[in-house]
Amino acid sequence: MESALLLISGFGAFEGVEENPSGALARTLDGDPGVVGVELPVTFRGSAQAWDEALAGLAPRRPVALLSLGVHPRASFRLERFAGATLSMDRPDCAGETGAEVSGSMGGGPGDLATTFELEPLADALRAGGWEGEVEHSQDAGGFVCQRIYRHVLVRGAELGVPGLFLHVPPLAAAPLERQAGPVRALVDALRAQV
Repeated sequence: MESALLLISGFGAFEGVEENPSGALARTLDGDPGVVGVELPVTFRGSAQAWDEALAGLAPRRPVALLSLGVHPRASFRLERFAGATLSMDRPDCAGETGAEVSGSMGGGPGDLATTFELEPLADALRAGGWEGEVEHSQDAGGFVCQRIYRHVLVRGAELGVPGLFLHVPPLAAAPLERQAGPVRALVDALRAQV
């Protein structure tokens, strides 16, 4: 029996992060049963375009869930509940644009969008997959490109009738890729169990 399809995205390098574990994880999981992984550029506009191209490339198959990954500075996994409607950071992306320049094109209306996944079982799955560190629940995806793509994923998920989630992963200096891959694979199984 073929595994239910998930589209997983992560990001490439950006200022201060020469090797992004989120993109490395997406590439690592790509080809796992029922998983298509794609690395996105760290740009407000380009990330959404590349994500849409990856989704279109799945046709005629249709994913049952959408997972996006990004890196944050803490030595923890962070499950994001909400994707805000505005990008508050003045920090430029890798194309030199700031969130203020693209906030008006976020989609999904004026308010926050929320995942429909139950987060506590997902936190349990990360731990069961071998993660011994902290697992956080967050109400704020950060205002940078991570928040941009999370909102995009939730908007597209609503159009498709499938749930989406964003997971912030620790930097490689805090947890090497081999320590992160098992927990994220366990999370993928838990996402399938909820759909």
